[in-house]
Amino acid sequence: MRKHALRSWIVSLAVVTLLSIVSLGNAYAGEAEKKLALELTHLVMPKDVYNALLDQLMTNMGASMQQAGAKISPKDASKLKAVVAEVLPYDELVQWNVEIYAGKFTADELKELIKFYGTPVGKKAAKLLPEISGEVGKKVGTVIVQRMPAAMKKAGIQ
Repeated sequence: MRKHALRSWIVSLAVVTLLSIVSLGNAYAGEAEKKLALELTHLVMPKDVYNALLDQLMTNMGASMQQAGAKISPKDASKLKAVVAEVLPYDELVQWNVEIYAGKFTADELKELIKFYGTPVGKKAAKLLPEISGEVGKKVGTVIVQRMPAAMKKAGIQ
């Protein structure tokens, strides 16, 4: 049972991570796009938003782990955020965002995004993004844990 719970927790974490990161952008983006993408990333994901993202991820991981039957001591739970921050450091997430944005948007489009995220609504959207993503991730994690065993069985996967 413990092995199954750990595997379910890992699947849930992978889904949440994939939803957060999506895919890498075009490695051939120009310097102008990269510079603008860095400016945009600092608007969308300043350090306090990153910390909120970690908090939301911790909430989702804890719920997924409990749902999967895994038990974690309160002492270890308090250490888990530091571990996740070590595994997903802020500077690395910033760089991933830069690569993705620079690969998917032109310089002019990035300027438009920067303009939007500089507005009150844009600032609110950026601030709420971890919470919104966390709520979606929580729902995905719950559904995955509930539906995966039957779907895997149906597909002939043990």
